Amino acid sequence: MTTILDLLELVGAFVAGLAGRFGIFLVAGLVLVLPALLIALAWRAIAARHEGETPKEARFAPGHTWIAPRSRPGLFAVGIDELAGAILPSATAVELPARGMQVHRGDPIAVIRAGKRAVRIGAPVDGTIVGVNRRARRDPALVKSDPYGKGWLFLVAPSNDEWRKLPGGIGADAWLATERRRLARFVDAELGLAAADGGELVAPAPALLGEDGWRRLVAAFL
Repeated sequence: MTTILDLLELVGAFVAGLAGRFGIFLVAGLVLVLPALLIALAWRAIAARHEGETPKEARFAPGHTWIAPRSRPGLFAVGIDELAGAILPSATAVELPARGMQVHRGDPIAVIRAGKRAVRIGAPVDGTIVGVNRRARRDPALVKSDPYGKGWLFLVAPSNDEWRKLPGGIGADAWLATERRRLARFVDAELGLAAADGGELVAPAPALLGEDGWRRLVAAFL
């Protein structure tokens, strides 16, 4: 009996020691891994917060494009805004202007295709095209999914300061809010679908529009 008890004590001591050592290793591992994990989570949170945000100093044109300065003086990126992205049922192909092309405000210089439907994108300012987003050309879905980020369209060097008259900052927020309400009213009138809160676009509405309704929608907003 004494031998069995001694054996059980030895086994218990071994198990307790093993558990203690395992606990030490576990704690040590957490100490090493936890900071890296917290940094990774914080980075993802920051990325998620900034994804889809309006570019700093962006201004908005009537055709629902945005224009924002790049680090190089006199160079501006141009893309479609969130409302244009909501109107497009998809983005299956992107046609971009040629580098060196001289453009005038309102000129249709790019095309976004959604299957058989196409939207012509007008130049927000007078200027010269100095570059295009080849990534958006390869992956057109970015134009809709990330219009303020990876889905920008082209670079332009404005020929004057007229871009300063476009709404930006608080003025841009107010203008976009007004346009959302106008779009909601348009959709309600065309399809009899009221927005859930009276001010936001019903997501599937553009896809439900017939060809006549689609042409009126594009003419009214883009």
